Amino acid sequence: MKLKKYISLGLASLCCVWATSCLGDLDQEPILDKSSSSIHNEADCQSFLAKIYSGFGLSGNSSDTNVEPDLQGGDQGSLVFLRGLLSLQLFPSDEAIWNWADEGIVELCQLNWDYTLPYAYSFYQRAMLNVRYCKEFLDVYAADSDIPDIQKYRDQVRGLRAMNYYYLIDLYRNPGVVWDDSPTDDKSWKPSQIGAEALFDKIVAELIDLSENGNLDETPSMATYGRVTRPVINTLLAKMYLNAEVYTGKPMYDKAAVYAQKVIDAGFGLEDNYANLFCGENHLTGMHKNEIIYAIPFDNVNAKSYGSTIMLTAAAYGGDMDQTWFGMSSSWTCLKPTQQMIGFFNESPDAGTDSHGSLMKKDKRYAFYDGAGTRTPESKMQDWNTGYLCYKFTNLGWDGAAVTPTPDPNTDFPLFRLADIYLIYAECAVRNAAGTNKEQAVEYVNQLRERANGDKSANITASDLSLDFILDERARELYWEGQRRSDLVRFGKFTKDYAWAYKGGTLEGVANIDSRFNIYPISDRDLTANPNLVQNPGYESLK
Repeated sequence: MKLKKYISLGLASLCCVWATSCLGDLDQEPILDKSSSSIHNEADCQSFLAKIYSGFGLSGNSSDTNVEPDLQGGDQGSLVFLRGLLSLQLFPSDEAIWNWADEGIVELCQLNWDYTLPYAYSFYQRAMLNVRYCKEFLDVYAADSDIPDIQKYRDQVRGLRAMNYYYLIDLYRNPGVVWDDSPTDDKSWKPSQIGAEALFDKIVAELIDLSENGNLDETPSMATYGRVTRPVINTLLAKMYLNAEVYTGKPMYDKAAVYAQKVIDAGFGLEDNYANLFCGENHLTGMHKNEIIYAIPFDNVNAKSYGSTIMLTAAAYGGDMDQTWFGMSSSWTCLKPTQQMIGFFNESPDAGTDSHGSLMKKDKRYAFYDGAGTRTPESKMQDWNTGYLCYKFTNLGWDGAAVTPTPDPNTDFPLFRLADIYLIYAECAVRNAAGTNKEQAVEYVNQLRERANGDKSANITASDLSLDFILDERARELYWEGQRRSDLVRFGKFTKDYAWAYKGGTLEGVANIDSRFNIYPISDRDLTANPNLVQNPGYESLK
């Protein structure tokens, strides 16, 4: 059974004891009514667990965004974790622009924001609320509970808390901390910061304990699809260590490689057809090669929201690219790739045209529509008719099977997958991490390129491996998967020495901007609500 259905069924029985928070009030009231007798049983424990999982893809207790939202105030689509993450990772990068001048979007696309940025505020609120859910679960369902499998549930929740904090440290570096010893039942208590290095150590210690001692499933399968397993924990450790120099000033690539290899050895495989990873039946990878290590599940009835993969399907379709070609009956004409994103595939040979007359490349990761030759790569904001369009994410069936178009997609979001782990290992090898082997790195990279090209024609050798190559290959393999901003920061290219469209406020872009943009600000609203918080460097007096 797909977790998306489990989520839908689980929420119904719990909503009677669930509290809704207003934006800015996350540290004011307990989220769960612990006095309710209905929560201390296995069914409601599982419902609570489902609620925590759903915090990554839904806005509340219902697939109707206007019914029982978790956070009141603001656009409910923008308050979904996934949409917030994609907005903060895609728009201020060389991957994509948003066509319309929604509040805060222009500032994101131009890398010119201050501490009033709405998306920085709403994602922080969502992630911190998710953390509070985890804290409440661990408080209510103690390790000595007589509920069957309680330790497995608790360890999954601990993993989800660490996952939220991985993104919080990556985006904000020094968020407030809510942990086991936080007195969240005290209405006067407010989270404090502990500094990026101490937070890094706390997250990593939790993950190491889960990796070594957690009661978690070991191997990928359809039964564990969309759930926290030991490989998910090891993926988080690989990512934490990969970015350790950014977070703490101390490189830890040798440890990143160790945990990447643990994930590789866990039994995952590359899906034969790249497009299947992003289609409306991509959960079936759990019955095939299990490339998706962790997914945020959606379906178009029980688990839908305006923050789902609708942002990568309907938002990317419209105009002369008919949404029904890709299984959708809705289109937003919002999301477009940049000219720089198209350029990463320039070296791939042309491979004819598709059924709609659009150019194809031999590299099958190229999923861009050129309007049967009528469009040019340069994309402009507030002009849908400029630039190429993107159909990487679709609502089609397995192997591109036609479906009846629907307003919302069934497409799950692959938050972590094996291809990323291969590239993490390769990057660590290029950075001369202890224990890595460049020939092994070449093999991992070539597995991705052989899948993309259908043969060995684009294979590389060890002499081709460089940091520039790895950064570009990550763009080709992982674009629109919520990774690019973090990659550019880690490679030192986000605020310096690299120009792309709209960076710095011009269509051509500028190479160098203030380094404060490497992290997001703590919102002025959070600072007002919680005097324990201190603003991130560079934003203190910026308004």
